[in-house]
Amino acid sequence: MSSSSPNSDTPPPHGVVDDPLISNPGKSHSPPILFDSREQLWRNMFSLLARCYTNTFSLSLLTIGLLVFSRMGELSDMEQRGFNSITILLSGFAGLGLGSMLGHLGSMLRWPLLARKKYKMQDVCDARSSLKL
Repeated sequence: MSSSSPNSDTPPPHGVVDDPLISNPGKSHSPPILFDSREQLWRNMFSLLARCYTNTFSLSLLTIGLLVFSRMGELSDMEQRGFNSITILLSGFAGLGLGSMLGHLGSMLRWPLLARKKYKMQDVCDARSSLKL
């Protein structure tokens, strides 16, 4: 008595499996996406420039806020709380913007530096063993 259960250890016969990783000649594939390094460069530069402008805008608002509050003289408790809230908020925006901008710049520079030469798996293993010193 042989029963074909889905949990058996025998593989199913050929042609029964509908595996998406196996190419089917009957199905049409979408054309490959072409990579344009010049377009990627401009997209990265635009993103970096937008981050720079946002950071500059946040820092200029912080400077204006500090100038306005410095000319007010003696501040009440509510004005001091408003001053603290505004300066903390704008300083946080400026710090996060600067960190984001530097992180994006680092990711932009990483791939051209890594693509300068070909690496072997042995290079990776040697680098890992030298870090354990």
